Amino acid sequence: MKWLPHNLKFARVLLVAFILAPIAAAHADSLNITYFTIAGTDQDGHRLCCSTSTNYVTSTLGVNGLPVLNPGGEGGAAAPLDLLADNEITWWSPTLNNGGAGGHSDVVETGTGVVTLPFVNNSFYAPNGTGSNDTNEYQAAILSGDIYAPTAETISFTLSADDMAFLYLNGQIACDDGGVHAATTVTCTSSVIPAGYNMLELFYVDLDPVDAELQFNVTTEGGVTTSPAPEPGTLTLLGSGLLGLAGLVRRKLRA
Repeated sequence: MKWLPHNLKFARVLLVAFILAPIAAAHADSLNITYFTIAGTDQDGHRLCCSTSTNYVTSTLGVNGLPVLNPGGEGGAAAPLDLLADNEITWWSPTLNNGGAGGHSDVVETGTGVVTLPFVNNSFYAPNGTGSNDTNEYQAAILSGDIYAPTAETISFTLSADDMAFLYLNGQIACDDGGVHAATTVTCTSSVIPAGYNMLELFYVDLDPVDAELQFNVTTEGGVTTSPAPEPGTLTLLGSGLLGLAGLVRRKLRA
């Protein structure tokens, strides 16, 4: 029976590893990113310059999970045309965008990944932030994940975008950097968010053939972390591993 404590200890170590691995990954300061390419012929391309606005979108996301244009909030520039009936802006939706010829979509999803914070790309050109210019096409992206706050508190961010970026926490606007303009750093502070995990979504778009840039970081100290939302496959693997370890322990005990 001398093998029993050793094997149980080994099983416990494996069990702890299965549990802690996804938790450790979740607390890295990183976010999911989805990349979109917008054709240079899109009806909103090279026509919205030049203005800045901190009132470009409404306070909540639309029914399709997209930013909603605030009519009259464009800061003197022309209003975008790639809109749904409820004024949702479709630069981040291949299925809902109709900015191309004949009402066809000019938006294509080109890739996904994980990025770390602070995020800095001063040449954020299509495709996937790796291109050399925005003469023939434009870059859009969504950064998303969870932000963990140990207590109910306000969260601060630094954001710089050429052209636009809209940051939401739990579907509510936290930072509005609207308009087609050169990159200018802005600092934003959220309303009080509850302790625990909160959904973060950052919508970025470049729409003019002069530069493209996005810089973003969470600036609040004191244990606030960001993480990608866990993948379903990771949760499935965790569950399978736990069941397998439980079976191993049961077999050893019966023996």
